[in-house]
Amino acid sequence: MNPLLVIVGVALAALVIGWLVVSFVPPSEKRIGIEWLSALALYVALLTFFVHLVMRARQEDSTAGMAIFGFLAVMFAAGSVVTLVKTIKAFSGGEKTHSSATD
Repeated sequence: MNPLLVIVGVALAALVIGWLVVSFVPPSEKRIGIEWLSALALYVALLTFFVHLVMRARQEDSTAGMAIFGFLAVMFAAGSVVTLVKTIKAFSGGEKTHSSATD
């Protein structure tokens, strides 16, 4: 089994579980952390998907595919880093303002 598919599957499962938890839990500091964790799972799933497409485009010698999917992979990698920082801040109590991933 392709390891990238495993990563996408785990990330999507975490996203769905986080989405359900956020849907049924009242607003709190812990919920904000779960919101950011779910957003991170979404970014990881999309990043992994586009990395897979870049690798496939490279195998097929598709310069256009590598450029387009590479650009999207870089964008989702940057979003993953930002979301990871926000997730860590939310769980460590570093953010004192009410900034959630769903606002």
